[in-house]
Amino acid sequence: PLPHHKNIFRMPALLETPPRHPRSPSSKSADSDDDGKKLTRLLSLDKNASSTLFTRFRSPSKASLSSSLDHLLKLDLPNCHLDNSSLPSDLHSNLPNLTTLFFLKNNFTEYPSQLNSCRHLNMVSFKHNKITTVSSIGPGIRWLILTDNKIESLPDDIGECRVLQKLMLSNNRLREFPDSISKCESLELVRASCNLLERPPMHLMGLKSLRWLAVAGNPFLNRLEVHFDDAAAEMMDVNSEDMGDDCGTVLGEGASGKVYKRKVDGKDVAVKCYGDSTVTSDGRPLDEFRAQLFAGRLELPHVVKCFGTAAASESKAAVIPDLILELLDGYKPLANPPSMTTCTRDVYPPSTFLKPSTVNKYCEAMAECMHKFSNVGLCHGDFYSHNILVNSSGDIKLTDFGAAYFYDVESKYGRLTQYIEFRAFKVWCEEVMSLCKFDKADAWEAQSYEDMQDFKVLLAEINSKIRVDKFHGNPFNEIYPFLYKCKPVHFRLYPKFVRFIIGYTTAVMFTMAFLSLPLLVCFLHPAFWQSFNARMFSTFVLGCYVLSYLLKPREWPAFRRLAQTWYEMFDFHANLSAHQRQTAIKEGQSERKYIMCMHPHGIIPLQAMAWSAYCDQYFSDPITGDTLYGFGAAADVVKYLPFIKNIMGWLSAGSASYNVLKRGLDSGIAEQCNANNNRRPRHLFLLPGGVAEVFESTVGHNAIVFKNRRGLVKLALETGSDLLPCYVFGGTDFYHNLATGTNILARISRKMKAGVTVFWGWFGLPLPFLPKVTLCVADPIRVEKVEGEIPKELIDSIHKKYIETIVELFEKYKVKAGYPNAVLIVK
Repeated sequence: PLPHHKNIFRMPALLETPPRHPRSPSSKSADSDDDGKKLTRLLSLDKNASSTLFTRFRSPSKASLSSSLDHLLKLDLPNCHLDNSSLPSDLHSNLPNLTTLFFLKNNFTEYPSQLNSCRHLNMVSFKHNKITTVSSIGPGIRWLILTDNKIESLPDDIGECRVLQKLMLSNNRLREFPDSISKCESLELVRASCNLLERPPMHLMGLKSLRWLAVAGNPFLNRLEVHFDDAAAEMMDVNSEDMGDDCGTVLGEGASGKVYKRKVDGKDVAVKCYGDSTVTSDGRPLDEFRAQLFAGRLELPHVVKCFGTAAASESKAAVIPDLILELLDGYKPLANPPSMTTCTRDVYPPSTFLKPSTVNKYCEAMAECMHKFSNVGLCHGDFYSHNILVNSSGDIKLTDFGAAYFYDVESKYGRLTQYIEFRAFKVWCEEVMSLCKFDKADAWEAQSYEDMQDFKVLLAEINSKIRVDKFHGNPFNEIYPFLYKCKPVHFRLYPKFVRFIIGYTTAVMFTMAFLSLPLLVCFLHPAFWQSFNARMFSTFVLGCYVLSYLLKPREWPAFRRLAQTWYEMFDFHANLSAHQRQTAIKEGQSERKYIMCMHPHGIIPLQAMAWSAYCDQYFSDPITGDTLYGFGAAADVVKYLPFIKNIMGWLSAGSASYNVLKRGLDSGIAEQCNANNNRRPRHLFLLPGGVAEVFESTVGHNAIVFKNRRGLVKLALETGSDLLPCYVFGGTDFYHNLATGTNILARISRKMKAGVTVFWGWFGLPLPFLPKVTLCVADPIRVEKVEGEIPKELIDSIHKKYIETIVELFEKYKVKAGYPNAVLIVK
């Protein structure tokens, strides 16, 4: 086991550094003695190794020392003035089980070829050396650190490193990566900042396994860095005198500098002071400064805010200004950095557990950040849980832009960068999802868990398409903003085709109800009364008309649940998570009242019935039974129309007159609801566009009519009801419309206060098309009750905010809803 180790067992050689002797090529024993001395020196320089091997043996025997060498797994020799001549040629046989080797701040000029013979060696570090040449790399290396050397090229046999997972090459002189890097199928993390790359490393960036990449400070990115640096320079400068002379409490320290707690204008802030270091493992502090400054300007709620800059105070030699950041009290990292065992995966404390609602909240928050970054050309490069801070309230913040860089989003390498970031995001999502733990009896958390599983499937689908080169575009546009698939509850046991038949039949019947008057004229035609059977049928139909007219409107909860069969038919999605719905219900059952305003009206408002099913199912607390289902409003002419009058009543909709709506919000008086167990609704649902929006509705056209409508705002102020703007994508795509704009039918309809138009669907019949329908609900616009006369300025301000909110809602969700080029017209 130790064939050439006579000198190792002499105690003086173990305790003292042996003098160097010139090697004699002609003498084999001289080579052995020289290798023995080199190994002795290495072992004696490593305090941990020497204490393990020698201190416990007063007079070590050959067998005991040999056994100890067999169990030696790690050598750590920082700043020992070692070079290539310091390594024994037979290191692999003397230390057969060596796995980790650190040579920080030494004088190596070449990557030692004898390391390739160490079968179990998987982690090697030559950080801060003088290496210029790397001739060969052992195929068993998993983690290779060559940061801060003078390497100009990598060997072609790097492609044989099939287990290579982490490669650190920042601050070298690389001009390109060899084509064989594309064979490193396990490579996940690469740091190649501050090199001489004139072109993007496409073979590297095309790796399907790559998840974390840093290439800032390379020539091919310089133009972009200057561009973004100029934009970031618009930040406000803070006079360093305003922060006082006290450096403050040290909050943290990293490779690029320290973070202090200080005061600016009497407010506690965090100040990042960049030190004298010109390069770190991730890149240059200057690149971190640029990225952090730029990210702070994006006004993302889950990124640490940046207030400005100040003259450098840490060191006179520092040329980077101090960065004034938001102070995060009570926050802590979500996880610890990767260990030598996990390599590229964070280490989570054993006691870390998250509820599904928290997981969804975290994923949506980080998806928003990554979506924004990917669309402005900023790569974070180090998207890990240890760079994400959370507090006990469920707030989350993304930090640490040390590996970030800017890129061209329109370029091919920019698209590959987005794929790399997406894979990092997917890994992170899977990690936090694995921490999920909840009580299955908690119905709300069960819904959140179902949402989480749907999102997990979506991530897997996108990733599989990327792997087979069938995905084009920005993957973050596919996942953010979040949309949740609606699933039926009352009809889930029915086969899918049965649900489709029930749903489509119901939609056709709903449409035909709006045609009750034209159909009545048809049934009064003499042709329907010529034969006995025709007269019997016509009599039955007319009897139904009379019965419908005589029956009073009354809500029927079972009917609105029929529209749950529409979910799959229209691929129905909504933007509210289970946690958001739960919060809305709690507020709605306490002190708040809502006026839910849906746009657009559409020709036949099928989306209104879909909303009734959604509200009945998803806006009802499964534990307490509380619900946001209130009462609706329809045009007054509806109460004179058979069938449609009853259907509107079943959906809890009554008169849309101002006084009726005000009385309903103030006192809960709505006849169609009060007749059913004397239910007193608190909330109002309506389509504010009314008849006018009917003539703005046709396939592919998105328009709302609200610019001159202030009555709704006045109603909200008089009753103290919050406005809840909603937009339904696909709401105008059920039918084609013959009469649009301001034609004669539109003028007649406004006089009648009812829509009169010609429309058609499949085959020119009133059979609706099947567009994808997406319900998007904005955050409530808070409205406080005003007694007495309401100032016109207040009405105008809320009206303006309402329009801004609906436009912002439309722009936020149009890409995800399938309308990337749509434009919302407000009339």
